[in-house]
Amino acid sequence: MKKQKPDNLKGFNPFNQLPQEIIFTILDLLNSNPLDIKSFSLACKSFYAAESKHRTSLKPLRQEHLPSILSRYPNIAHLHLTRCSRVSDTCLSFVSHACASSLRSIDLSRTHLFSASGLLGLALNCNNLVEIDLSNATELKDSAMAAVSQAKNLEKLWLARCKSVTDLGVGCVAVGCRKLKSICLKWCLGV
Repeated sequence: MKKQKPDNLKGFNPFNQLPQEIIFTILDLLNSNPLDIKSFSLACKSFYAAESKHRTSLKPLRQEHLPSILSRYPNIAHLHLTRCSRVSDTCLSFVSHACASSLRSIDLSRTHLFSASGLLGLALNCNNLVEIDLSNATELKDSAMAAVSQAKNLEKLWLARCKSVTDLGVGCVAVGCRKLKSICLKWCLGV
C-alpha cells in the first residue's frame, strides 16, 4: 500500500527554498550547453522562472516569436537578430519597448526591411544601448545615421558594407554620439 504524505507537506517543493543566487550559479555553470539549460528550466516551475530572469543574451530564429520570447525573458542585454532576415520597423519598435531598460547591444547584421524610424525608436527608448551592428545594411542612408545619432550612450557602431552611408551620416553620428569609441566603416563606399 502506498504511503500518504502528511497534509503539511502536500505542495511543498524543496527547490523553492533555494536562494536565487545559488540557482544563478548553477545556471552559470550550465551556460556551455543550451540543452542543459533547457532541461534545467523544465525541471520545475521555480527553475523555469529563475532561468527566465537569468538569461541576458538571446538569438531568436524568427522575428514572429519575438513578442512571446521577450515577454518570457525580461532582462535581455544582448539581442542577436542575425538569424532573422526580415526585421521590420514594427519588430524594432516592440524590441525597444520590451527591452527599454536592459538592452545594451543589438546585432542587426544580415537583416533588412527596417528603416530609420525603427532605429530611431531603438535609439530613443533604449537608454543603455552601447553597441549596434548594422553591417550589410546596404539600403540604409544618412537618415538612418541621423536616427542612430540619438543613442547618446553608444560606444560601438558597426557599418561594414553600408554602401549608401555618406560623410554626412557619419558626421551626424559623430556629433550625436559623444561616447563613441569605435566605428567600423569597412567597405562604406559613400564615405
